[in-house]
Amino acid sequence: MSSSENTARDLQRSLLGLMRQNSRAGRVVVAVDALDSEAAGAFADDFVAAVEQEGATVFRVALADGAPNARERLIAPFRAGEPFGPGDVAPADAVLVVSGRFLHTPEVRGLWNFSVWLESNPPIGAPRPELPDAEKHYLRTSRPKAAASVIVENSDTAHPVQVFGDFC
Repeated sequence: MSSSENTARDLQRSLLGLMRQNSRAGRVVVAVDALDSEAAGAFADDFVAAVEQEGATVFRVALADGAPNARERLIAPFRAGEPFGPGDVAPADAVLVVSGRFLHTPEVRGLWNFSVWLESNPPIGAPRPELPDAEKHYLRTSRPKAAASVIVENSDTAHPVQVFGDFC
């Protein structure tokens, strides 16, 4: 690996900088969404490490598909500084990092101050696997690439790359 190659840590620091451009202080909620919940979880864990290096208090939660009841049971109490999860109370400038699948549906996308959509593509020349109907429906109707703050191509987890969805 050359010194000019971006590593996962470099990308995480860059994403933290992007998040902080719009959310310098206060209780911030970050979502990491992917069709693969394990990949979303691993990426979220790495983002938590970047937030910890910054010195901020950070909490980590994995959500069920579509984040049912997340607003009432997790996000509202977190933002209000009230007990959430296993009795945690967030200080004034904490970050909550959530991961899961289907986190950009219209019902929940407004809960996040910053969100990441993870893509993972098969190697060049390999066939793309057929997606289950629920995933096809999610991609078609919720358009997570358009809803996310940031798109990350995560096929090589050691060297994820931010993807820009514009056409300029």
